[in-house]
Amino acid sequence: MGKFHRWGMILAFLVIVGCAYIGIRMVFIGDKNVVVPEVAGMQLVDALNALQTQELLYKVDRVDSSAPADTVVSQNIAAGEKVAKGKLVLLRVSKGGAMQPIPDVRGMKFEEGVKKLSEAGFKVDKITRVTDKLAPSGTVIAQNPAAPQQVSANCMVSLLVSSGASGESSFVTVPDLRGYDRQAAEDMIKQLGLKLGNTSESPSTSVPLGSVLSSRPRTGARVPAGSLINLTIARDPLPSESTPEEPPRNDQDPARAEAVRKVVIKETNPAAIPSKLPESGGTAAKKAEVSGTAPAAGGERERAQAQPETQRQIPAGALTKSAKVRYQVPPLTRPLSLKIEIADEFGTRVLKDGVAKSGEYISMNVPYSGEARITIFLGGDFVWQDRYN
Repeated sequence: MGKFHRWGMILAFLVIVGCAYIGIRMVFIGDKNVVVPEVAGMQLVDALNALQTQELLYKVDRVDSSAPADTVVSQNIAAGEKVAKGKLVLLRVSKGGAMQPIPDVRGMKFEEGVKKLSEAGFKVDKITRVTDKLAPSGTVIAQNPAAPQQVSANCMVSLLVSSGASGESSFVTVPDLRGYDRQAAEDMIKQLGLKLGNTSESPSTSVPLGSVLSSRPRTGARVPAGSLINLTIARDPLPSESTPEEPPRNDQDPARAEAVRKVVIKETNPAAIPSKLPESGGTAAKKAEVSGTAPAAGGERERAQAQPETQRQIPAGALTKSAKVRYQVPPLTRPLSLKIEIADEFGTRVLKDGVAKSGEYISMNVPYSGEARITIFLGGDFVWQDRYN
């Protein structure tokens, strides 16, 4: 009898220990094997079912979005992460509602811009005034959100407005447009309070085809606000045309023409140039031209002047100044490219070239020398430019 009682006590003890182990495992170990499902992009009903299946709790936060109503825009815990059962997952769900394009008021007078935004149903939330010698006083330099994009109807708009400069508010400096594509140049002209005048084409190989070769008035000229800027656009030269980067085509000696072409354009080492010239042009100056290498050096200078500005070798310690670049990407309904460039006396350098994230804030201190120009393109469109000296 005593032996039977002793084995009963041992069996009961084992049962108690087993139950305790199972309970501890369920509370402290088993819970952490729950995997958070991917619910972003799902309808709210389907997303809640997926979370309940994993025994997870949820909280819904409705936000303005271009996505259809009741669509999960994002989740605060990444899909695939292991958490305890009963963990709270925050879901941001689209309200849906009306989305409309925001008007572009850059380059407008402040009063005109506010009126246009008001007529479209938007309100101005924040106004920042900055000293800017390039834009006339009272001109809207930039806006956030930027156009063109679809935003919610109750979106608030911030404006950056020029306060001009002392005694110079009615004048604008013609920007350096050489090398910009036509659309970007037009946008920059309008943003500075100027107007696009006539456009013409000229053969050139020094800048990309379809980009600005020159402007009238010239770069750096001070002109009244609202002045017309005429552009010359580069096109591919015809077989019968010459460009500033090529030697004249009126020399009928093929051998000499080929030698001149090599000296002026392609080769840095002197090449022998036949001395035969057309009889009507046998002057001492032309003989001097073909007898030495001076014309070749001059041709190289002309070629260097015709070439677009590119980055040159920067000596150590040459960049003694620093430009503060601060830019916030506006809310985007789709990914857009973002490119930031700086141009100083050492040429043009790309600071950032990638895909912009909606609402991304960019802050960088950029070294430069002399005077610098920083330009920002969003989605291939010019949106901002600052000058530093």
